Amino acid sequence: MPITKITKGDNWELMVPGRIDGAMANQLEVEVLAAIKAGAKEIFLNLSQAEWMCSAAIRVMLQYYRQMKSQGKVLLVTRPSAAILEILEMTGFKDLIVESSQRTR
Repeated sequence: MPITKITKGDNWELMVPGRIDGAMANQLEVEVLAAIKAGAKEIFLNLSQAEWMCSAAIRVMLQYYRQMKSQGKVLLVTRPSAAILEILEMTGFKDLIVESSQRTR
């Protein structure tokens, strides 16, 4: 399933469905880089329809979270599915990259 992007000015929302395996993680990285190149100040990764993700996907999220943060910009996971929230919690990254209003699920 393809990644859907919604742009509103400098804000980008990337909706990532299904299993985020190595190939999908590469596609996610391409989309995040395109958003950065286009001047996005905020990138939101909507994972409400994601079922699972591999370590490569976590690497992409963390790498660009840190890069955006160092430039005073934002990259956050929004609306994570229960499965994704559990993976992020197990890895210890939930409190770092999940939008704060979503952490209490």
